[in-house]
Amino acid sequence: MRDRASASRTPNVPQGGAWARSGLALVACAAMVAVVGCGAKPSAVNIELRKKNEALASEIANLKTDLAARDSKIQSFEASIPTVPTLPSERLNELYTAHGLVLGRLTGGADLDPEKPGVDALKIYVVPIDASGDELKAAGTFKVEAFDLAAADPRVGMWEFSVEESKAHWNGSGLLYEYVLPCPFETLPAHNEITVKVTFTDALTQRQIVEQKIVKLRS
Repeated sequence: MRDRASASRTPNVPQGGAWARSGLALVACAAMVAVVGCGAKPSAVNIELRKKNEALASEIANLKTDLAARDSKIQSFEASIPTVPTLPSERLNELYTAHGLVLGRLTGGADLDPEKPGVDALKIYVVPIDASGDELKAAGTFKVEAFDLAAADPRVGMWEFSVEESKAHWNGSGLLYEYVLPCPFETLPAHNEITVKVTFTDALTQRQIVEQKIVKLRS
């Protein structure tokens, strides 16, 4: 009687292979859950977020390409421009620098070729002046243009003088204190009065000064 009662109170516990089979069943269930979870389709929110990220990445790549191309163009442009170092403007204002030009009264026709009588050129008498109107021996380049405005083709010549060439034509002796620039005509003017335009570029300040005047080839 006692043995039967004890047996009835003892729970049924799986023994040996039963435990192994139970463990395998649990592992199989877990694996099935994992497989089902991995195979689940991503949500619409995730899909939209991925699309936005891809679009942003593409836009950034395009912007970087455009920026690199722009920088390359800027560097190429800057490299093609000659730079001339100058003093700051406040320092330049303390110096006597060219602010204007005066074309001398002797400016006009000239005979530069003694073997061919007659006017065959211009002689430009010109001097820079400072802000007070005083004459100034300033170094720079000159560009001279001459026009016969009454002619069908008005341009009769253009001449340029470098800093060194201009320096060679400075005349500071006697009564002269100015540049004297010889300009042989490219085309002989048809009329006695022509318009002369002179552009001076100051070597110190890089300031360009323009002056023009109507002159007579023969008095």
